[in-house]
Amino acid sequence: MKPKKNIHKPLNLTAIILTYNEEIHIQRCVKSIIDIVDEIVIVDSYSTDKTIQKLKKFKKIRIFKNKFINQAKQINWALHNVKFSTQWILRIDADEYFTKTLKEKIIIKLKNKQKNFSGISLNRIVKFINKEIHFGITSPHKTLRIWKKNKGRCLDHWMDEQIIVNGDVIHINETLIDHNLNSFNWWKKKHINYAKREAINFFLMSNVFNIKNENKKDLKKINSHYKNKYNKTMIYYKFPIFIRPIFLFMYSYVLKLGFLNSWQGLVFNLFQVLWYRFLVDINIYKIKKKLKSEKLQFKKVINNMYGFPKI
Repeated sequence: MKPKKNIHKPLNLTAIILTYNEEIHIQRCVKSIIDIVDEIVIVDSYSTDKTIQKLKKFKKIRIFKNKFINQAKQINWALHNVKFSTQWILRIDADEYFTKTLKEKIIIKLKNKQKNFSGISLNRIVKFINKEIHFGITSPHKTLRIWKKNKGRCLDHWMDEQIIVNGDVIHINETLIDHNLNSFNWWKKKHINYAKREAINFFLMSNVFNIKNENKKDLKKINSHYKNKYNKTMIYYKFPIFIRPIFLFMYSYVLKLGFLNSWQGLVFNLFQVLWYRFLVDINIYKIKKKLKSEKLQFKKVINNMYGFPKI
């Protein structure tokens, strides 16, 4: 019996995947998209595990290495330094994967000859302790992941990096799954580091201490769902420090029905919302204190505190 031919054909689409020690995720991610992309560009931050080795079994993959500063800079490095032969670009994290229905909808959109759009946003859902989180403020949320070549770039943010495009954005109401398989202790350590980056991002986004932010022309091009998220974030930061995480937890868990996600939803909101946002506030407080006491430039303070270069 002859093997069944794959029903999908490449969609003039290249995927970008950022990797660092993703040996437990990378094959799942690649398998979920390999049949609809023309090629996959891996930008690896010098992994020390078997990530690269596990990619060798796949065709259509090009591997590049670049020192990691943050996700946004890594994506923009790829856009500036890698030659893309396809019309469309997809960004997906190594611990994410496409559902079948999402893939089918993308095929329909990209095969349509009447493509009067420059970007496609999707629904991203977090799978936490093997439970999909369908309620609350964090999951699901819209995220722009596919864009026309030379029409998009990543906002230079230290957290919650987003693609902005020149042109219209359409939305596919299907799901991209974010399911990290590492331990809960690993997850907490990662978010301790994220909290530092989130604090840095607060200063950059709010233009505190006259740090240069995205210029006004860029802000006009931001797709509407991200602009709404940006506005909500800045409203959140107007609430009193250390008190606002409690308000946000109540809003997510009660008003946004996070309690409907069973016990996993409670744990998720306690750590992803309350604990994490409290960590962010601690870092914001520390940075403000250092700026006032040492009277140094913002970049110097951040480098002294965290060792992060190129702010």
